[in-house]
Amino acid sequence: QYEPVAELGAGAHGTVFKARDRLSGRFVALKNVRVPTGGAGLPPSTVREVALLRRLEHLEHPNIVRLMDVCASARSPHEAKVTLVFEHVEQDLKTFLERAPAPGLPPDTIKDLMRQFLRALDFLHAQRIVHRDLKPQNVLVTSAGQLKVADFGLARIYGCHMALTPVVVTLWYRAPEVLLRAAYASPVDMWSVGCIFAEMFRRK
Repeated sequence: QYEPVAELGAGAHGTVFKARDRLSGRFVALKNVRVPTGGAGLPPSTVREVALLRRLEHLEHPNIVRLMDVCASARSPHEAKVTLVFEHVEQDLKTFLERAPAPGLPPDTIKDLMRQFLRALDFLHAQRIVHRDLKPQNVLVTSAGQLKVADFGLARIYGCHMALTPVVVTLWYRAPEVLLRAAYASPVDMWSVGCIFAEMFRRK
């Protein structure tokens, strides 16, 4: 049903492609995850991402990337493939900032993006979800300027007394409590958002 058009990126467990849905003609993003047969099964990050996005699916928040489908197939006797089908978004925030002409994004554009970003974060935290890996590469921006939070592989549903691992978030976006290996919860996402907010102004 999905015809790959271009490779968008590769990670530890698989590759992301831009693809065309043969039935509708629309573009989608395919995240292919390799799974050794007879091994430990799907990577935990993939299981978390599917579970969390399925949990949020019926709420359809405009600033959360939409998981459209999950497909599984056998590639060989030793390996299977699980494909996550997402809505396709033209670029991530990192690319959006790099393409902005000098001297950078207008203040009104930054305000609009931050308003959408904070709405998405407020929604996630209201569902007791902490993302834990917010960075420009995991924030998508459509051609119409709509922001969407993506990549929930490190996200967790948290409780009041839950201890979370310190090995999260790309180094430059880590909150002090993560660096100090102290207890933390949803405020670590706010720290990351603050770093990204500064990056929108400084473009680095």
